[in-house]
Amino acid sequence: MLTAYIACFAVGGVLLALSFFGDFLDADADVSADVDVDGDAFMGAASTILSLRTAVYALFGFGATGTALHFLWDGARFGTTALAAGATGLVSGALVSTAFRYLKGSEAGVIEGEETFVGLAGKVALEIGPGSPGQVQIQRGGRQVRVRARVNDAYAGDGPLEAGRAVVVVEMKKGVAAVAPVDAKLLED
Repeated sequence: MLTAYIACFAVGGVLLALSFFGDFLDADADVSADVDVDGDAFMGAASTILSLRTAVYALFGFGATGTALHFLWDGARFGTTALAAGATGLVSGALVSTAFRYLKGSEAGVIEGEETFVGLAGKVALEIGPGSPGQVQIQRGGRQVRVRARVNDAYAGDGPLEAGRAVVVVEMKKGVAAVAPVDAKLLED
């Protein structure tokens, strides 16, 4: 059973570390999901309790408690260790699920919509040509954010917007910014 405890502790710990340090390591991920679920009320309730986040915390709680108690009692209390590890895993999963459900219902976890990018200035990070999208880097909320961008329809420039060029976001649609070039001196004022 020690092998199971250590495996759960290691897998849960690695997944928790990745979720925690992912922000600090400047890791980016664009994830899009569109899910249609047909089912009764039980499946709806089960999906909120049995989320991946809940499973990771439960796995870590089970593995950490089981490993610690196994070494504390030199493997002598097999049943007590298994019960305590199982209970700790369930309790930690339930607590995390409850906490995140509360945060989801409050305004603490509200993500600003893409319309908040409109009017912000930025710089072209990846050249934007007519008909070929690029990327712009925008300062928003104290963070540097990179978003896909295309040239605004009203812009009738001579060529592509090269990297480093100052732009302003005119419109956002489906995660893609429509940008127009501006004079860098204008942005300084």
